[in-house]
Amino acid sequence: MDRVGTGFDSLDAALGGLISGDNVAWICDDPDLYRSLAIGLVNSAARPGRSAVLVSFRAERLLAVPGATTIDATPGSENSSAGHLVDAIERHVKRHTPTCLVVDDLAAVIRRWGVDAVSAFFERVCPAMLDAGVTAYWQVGSALGASFTEHARQITQCLLDVRHDRLRVLKAEGRPDALQDISYRLRHDAGWVEVIPAPAGGRLARGLTTVRKELGLTQQELAEAAGVTASAISQAESGSRGLSLDTVVTLADRLDVSVDRLLAGAHRRPYHLTRHDRARVVSNSTIVALATDATVGLRLFLVKLPGDARQPPPFDHRGVAAVASVQGLIQVELDDDRPVLRAGDVLIVEGGRVHSWRNLRGHDAACYWIMRD
Repeated sequence: MDRVGTGFDSLDAALGGLISGDNVAWICDDPDLYRSLAIGLVNSAARPGRSAVLVSFRAERLLAVPGATTIDATPGSENSSAGHLVDAIERHVKRHTPTCLVVDDLAAVIRRWGVDAVSAFFERVCPAMLDAGVTAYWQVGSALGASFTEHARQITQCLLDVRHDRLRVLKAEGRPDALQDISYRLRHDAGWVEVIPAPAGGRLARGLTTVRKELGLTQQELAEAAGVTASAISQAESGSRGLSLDTVVTLADRLDVSVDRLLAGAHRRPYHLTRHDRARVVSNSTIVALATDATVGLRLFLVKLPGDARQPPPFDHRGVAAVASVQGLIQVELDDDRPVLRAGDVLIVEGGRVHSWRNLRGHDAACYWIMRD
């Protein structure tokens, strides 16, 4: 199965691509820009055997794309209530398994549903799309308010702010830390969207904001320490302009922080989430890499064993490891022994290595292989 992209190469690069099941919430008040973004996604998914679903809350349709199905949620329609619309979306996804879902501006139904119902709708559909592997776009207008935006941030996999000719990546779950909270310039013309990277400016914007908040300073106080105007700090934090090297060094000295901290700035997250992209299928593979970043200290693989199958590891690992059986009856071949695991059993390997896993029954079996590096 092919991957779905945003339809715009520069946006894919900024976001680290799309992962099947991503819910991408766009903080956007420009209907033309969101329409262009939506068309890019739909066109990326519009191949034979692949479909898109559009949810429209207003009489004027969000967009019209050949091959895409529109679910009518306008006032007076069968799906005008939040509950009926949830049922319609879930029925369609169950029957047709579309590649992507594009939802009209949620701010359009605030008066009709109320904020609580909009939040409940979002909270119900987002996890359903993630579970089904359907990539979804959501337009979150500013009328929904900061509390709803924070609610969306907690639930969605990606949160992007595309106001004032800027793109800011507020959240991109399952991507490297280096992509988080970066600002880009954005161009939108005749349906084409381009994001222009400014790595240094984006890193400085992220770093200034993070350090200032950590130290409990206002933009005016930060400006006084740097010897520039508050406007210069505001523009630097937004990513619309940078600061000279002399200014950055002066600021680092006066705040008693490193220049690298001002440029790196983002909080180190206390967790690492690795998303398994269902759209990336390796033919005939029985071992699925779930988390493979050795710098974290742990690696995790899912081992799927058809009936009576035997599978060796893809590489040797000597050291502490665990095999956790989740289905079937599995025999683990070690250097000098052959323990058998039922579902729920966990084998800790403190030395030596795993030579193979063997399914002792005729039906499917599976286990997790966890290694400490």
